[in-house]
Amino acid sequence: MPPTSVLLPEGELRVARCDMLDKLIAVGDGDAALLYLYILRHGDSAGDQTVARALHLTKERYERAVFTLNNLTAPAAPSEAERPADAPQYTADELRRARVDDHKFAAVCQSAEETLGRTLTEGQLRCLLTAYDHLGLSAGAIIELLAYLKKEKGAVRLSDIRRETNQWADMGICSAQDAQDYLARRADEKPLSEAVYKALSADPAQPAPKEQRVCRFALSHGFPPEAVALAVKRTDKQQGHKSLDYTLGILRRWDESGVHTVSEITALEPETRAGKAAVGKTAPAQPTDPATLAAWEQDWLEQSREIQRRRQEAK
Repeated sequence: MPPTSVLLPEGELRVARCDMLDKLIAVGDGDAALLYLYILRHGDSAGDQTVARALHLTKERYERAVFTLNNLTAPAAPSEAERPADAPQYTADELRRARVDDHKFAAVCQSAEETLGRTLTEGQLRCLLTAYDHLGLSAGAIIELLAYLKKEKGAVRLSDIRRETNQWADMGICSAQDAQDYLARRADEKPLSEAVYKALSADPAQPAPKEQRVCRFALSHGFPPEAVALAVKRTDKQQGHKSLDYTLGILRRWDESGVHTVSEITALEPETRAGKAAVGKTAPAQPTDPATLAAWEQDWLEQSREIQRRRQEAK
């Protein structure tokens, strides 16, 4: 039957966003689409177990649907090369006058030239003035930032300066004292962050933006590297491939549950059934041992069996 011949019945209406429907169609995840329809119809006040049972989804399928839906609805991260949309479009004359008339900004420019090893281009001047004048970083904070980048990277690029100034502004690191305190914490955390990057199979010297985001979340919320490695392992098991968004979602869920160490996590979410089929693969059906199921899964299994029994009796 062609889609155009399907007639929608009359009844109460719910409005869905076309961009969201397009995303669901593009990703091709039926469970996520089903979950979206449930939320559209009933709202999101019901608990996870109630929704999973209503949709006849296992815990694993439900969690994958939640993560897929969260990723589709999350705002896209801005490109590192982009300035904030409302950043002033400084003219060449404004850039020149800022360097000549403001001795603090002149000190920033001098420090930047020493860091880069060459005279600043107009684009580099614009990036520094955006950080100083628009993002609100003080001259001292920017000078500390430049010294940090030089020490960490050696050869500093414009994209490094732009990315770091935006991140510092987002974190509220605006004064020289803020910068010194932050860099001191970074130095103390360096061995730990390197271990987290290793758990993510990332290069500690050149981590990707998403890898940095996962690392910052893990360190700021008290997750040791072993817990991050467990999140990566469970991501591979559930998704069948590396997904930093999924890994970050697991860490957030654990944080919301108040568990952070491996012993706390496994006590809350034990690996009850080994050898589950990988995502996208079909394994022969095996009898389910109720003793290995969580309480809500046992309830769901009993309901399923009762439905099957009634169907058999009705035949």
